[in-house]
Amino acid sequence: MNHAINLYQQSLEDLLIFLFFGVGAKVIVLFVIRSRPPKVPRERIILWYGLGAYWVLSAIIQMWPTMGIASVKSLNHPMLELLASLWGKHPVASSLWSVVIQMAIGIVLLTERENLTGKITLILSSLFSTFLWIFGENWGGLTQSSTSLIIGSPGAGLLALLASLALIAPASLWTDSKVPTVVNRLITVFWSLGTLWQLIHFNTLPAWQGIWIPIINRAQPHWILALRTGEYNLIAHHTLVINLILGVVMVAGIVVLVLNSLPILYWSVLSLNLLIWWGLGQGFGFRPAYGAGLNTAPLIFLLILSVHMHFAMSRDKKSPSRLSA
Repeated sequence: MNHAINLYQQSLEDLLIFLFFGVGAKVIVLFVIRSRPPKVPRERIILWYGLGAYWVLSAIIQMWPTMGIASVKSLNHPMLELLASLWGKHPVASSLWSVVIQMAIGIVLLTERENLTGKITLILSSLFSTFLWIFGENWGGLTQSSTSLIIGSPGAGLLALLASLALIAPASLWTDSKVPTVVNRLITVFWSLGTLWQLIHFNTLPAWQGIWIPIINRAQPHWILALRTGEYNLIAHHTLVINLILGVVMVAGIVVLVLNSLPILYWSVLSLNLLIWWGLGQGFGFRPAYGAGLNTAPLIFLLILSVHMHFAMSRDKKSPSRLSA
């Protein structure tokens, strides 16, 4: 394993030098050629920059040697099995290519908002997200009995695809609330179905086995391993109680999503849910993945933030007209 890690680190250092000069050249171009992007709704801007940051941070997490030293045997997991044989033959090259693709998409989105280059990158983001969802996440685990919102279903690839398509849509569809409405309904449907499945299926310990990948976990940060060991012991001894508590918290999330009122309660309940999912089932982004390593919780938060901001601003615009009437 030490030889594999050393080989991966040497290759990663060469890649980082390349990225350093590439990003530096991009920054210089931005200072030389300045253009003001068109005016669009603020919530669209947040989703655009948020998606770019998501890809950059996922690329940084991908640099951790977990996937760079992975073997076919260590990738024996329902959400990883489709690409296991291909990735396991060339883990170093595969991991580095994943870093390059995610970093390139993220940097371009952060620097080319609302222009032709940015829109082409959104199309590439959609294609890469679809590939990740189908092959890298095995349809987001939706074909497996261990599927769960907590573990990462319906898949980071699917949610990144949703965010990309929402940004490909014309800004006019944001202004008239069509895109925010569709995104809000889809998030509510995902959340509702996931909560129902969680309450029905995860009352026994075997159903939780999809969270842990023992062999590949050895390459993860030590604090993540300690956290996951503690989680396993807690769930093993109190499976039914833990699932009931999670179910209640997730149902509360559905209620605030539907009512969409009282901002403090809204964000408190949703943030608690997403933090639990991200830590318990997704390892704060350090869970083994072929891409989109930050996993689903940050993407759900980003989508909800943009949608909530849209409807909050719409209500604020309507309130003066009501007062004057």
